[in-house]
Amino acid sequence: MMEDIRSRGCLSDARWASRVAILLAVACTLCWISAAADNGGLRERSKRSDTFPNDWELVNTSQWIGTSYMPSSASNFLWWWTFEDYREEVTKELGWAKTQMGFKALRVFLHTAVYNGDEGKTLLASMDKFLAIAAAKNLSAGFVFFDDLGSTAGANISDPCKPVKGRHNGCRMTSPQAEERTSVERFQPYIVDVATKFKNDTRVLWWEVYNEPSDNLAPAGFSIQLRQAAYTWLKTAGVKQPVLSCWDDNNSTDTVNTHKYTSEMDDWSQIVYENPFIGGFVSEAGARWYQGYSAGSGSPLMVINWLVALRLRYANCKLANRPCTVDGHGVNFVPGVMVSWELMVGNSNCRWHGNTSDINPEPAIPWTGHLFPDGSPVSLTEAAALRNLTSGHSEFMYLNTSLWSGPSNWGDSYLTVYGGPVETLWTASLTEPMTDGVVEASIWIKEGSYKAGILLRQGWTAEATFSGYYVGVNIQTQMLTIERWSSKNSPVLGSVHLVERENGLILNGWNMLRVAIKGNYSAVWFNPSHADAFDKETGKPQLIQPLIITSDDDPQDQEEIASGGLGLVAAGGNMTVDYISLLPLSVLPFHVI
Repeated sequence: MMEDIRSRGCLSDARWASRVAILLAVACTLCWISAAADNGGLRERSKRSDTFPNDWELVNTSQWIGTSYMPSSASNFLWWWTFEDYREEVTKELGWAKTQMGFKALRVFLHTAVYNGDEGKTLLASMDKFLAIAAAKNLSAGFVFFDDLGSTAGANISDPCKPVKGRHNGCRMTSPQAEERTSVERFQPYIVDVATKFKNDTRVLWWEVYNEPSDNLAPAGFSIQLRQAAYTWLKTAGVKQPVLSCWDDNNSTDTVNTHKYTSEMDDWSQIVYENPFIGGFVSEAGARWYQGYSAGSGSPLMVINWLVALRLRYANCKLANRPCTVDGHGVNFVPGVMVSWELMVGNSNCRWHGNTSDINPEPAIPWTGHLFPDGSPVSLTEAAALRNLTSGHSEFMYLNTSLWSGPSNWGDSYLTVYGGPVETLWTASLTEPMTDGVVEASIWIKEGSYKAGILLRQGWTAEATFSGYYVGVNIQTQMLTIERWSSKNSPVLGSVHLVERENGLILNGWNMLRVAIKGNYSAVWFNPSHADAFDKETGKPQLIQPLIITSDDDPQDQEEIASGGLGLVAAGGNMTVDYISLLPLSVLPFHVI
């Protein structure tokens, strides 16, 4: 639902001021919840098979917070064959997974073609090297054996696929390939060899038999037969880790394993708590609202909000020693999640939506992925919220997502600034005046609007007009500007024409505006993209630079607006805001100002 600033903006702001404190309190219960899940797991005699009579046991996935991983320069899961070519990249990116995102786990896909290359020697060695790097970064991994998504032919370990701009997952190859789908038994050595080497390895969190098995691939029923056989082979091999498989609850998984790409979070709860005896895990958890679409797919902030509410409800029920329900479902655990498909915005091309066409321009905001190739987060707000979720430490000086905090009404909600003929100001409820920091907002600008932006160090002049540093866009001219609004004058301190950018201003869609301010220096980003991480002339990697870097050299005005509030400004039409945050300058991945 849309948040009406006139009737509910203050309520929403106050609610989220307290929510930051709640996030800390809930996160402090994580270790206790984890222990409770281990000690209080429900057991029931297995109905899956006579072979494994005790395999119905609640699998505690609560600490499995992370995302899927493939090196940003790799185009598909065959990269294992040439691991040494990616070692430096893997080391760097796994470090970012921990320091920038706060992740604890990574979901990583294997491929039959890599195993077949030399009967598993290279694959097993590469997996061991990968796990060593991950462990050094305090990360664990879960591995996926089979996958029915992608091209059914063309997997070539010696000739890497080259991604086509705009083609979502264009180089992905099914595992196994069509030519391999002749006999289920031919894959037993693949499973057994991997299981034998790593069955007691504490660096491995889980084994995932099959990602999204399909009935549409020939021969009919082959994928489900392979799923069941591989589950049995893993169990017979004596793996100590849980064994998972899509879809949801089935006879080849130790815990409910689901994928959700929707903003209807009550549906997530329904599936995750489908079988409370074995627990649940969302191994693909949402994606951002992609430009040109009428609804979101369960953004990272929505997923975090859902988890925080579940954790708080579960902790309160345990303390009160009473049964717990959410949306009518019994809650005896809190699930883990792999958020927004993948860590890196890279050559998988999953920054584009699955239904986009070739040669599409760079999206304003990636559909999935957390980090650009230079290590900078797609969203500093999402990154800080995820670090808070896994560490219990909040860096937010202010956060407003307008999301509901209760155990129901999970759908998305927004803040709306109603812009009239002149500038309309919405102000945040800060606990103390703003001086230096990083402000980030995701804003939806409607066609026909005139102006939309952020007002930093907001105050009032003697003439009762707004003062501060305004950073925003003029929709008609497509100019991004930073301006000083003061009683003396209001000069433009810096500007850039967004028409010149491939993913410039998006009307009737989400845009990201980010401003760093320190003293009289400011830096502005607008829709940073994967393309910005590479030099346009040479193609070499580079740090994503601000579009504007400027300073205010008027000492009188510097003193007048040295501190103040935080606001949103709209004129000529409404501006919808998904989130706005204020964070310390230390969250920037590299020194800018």
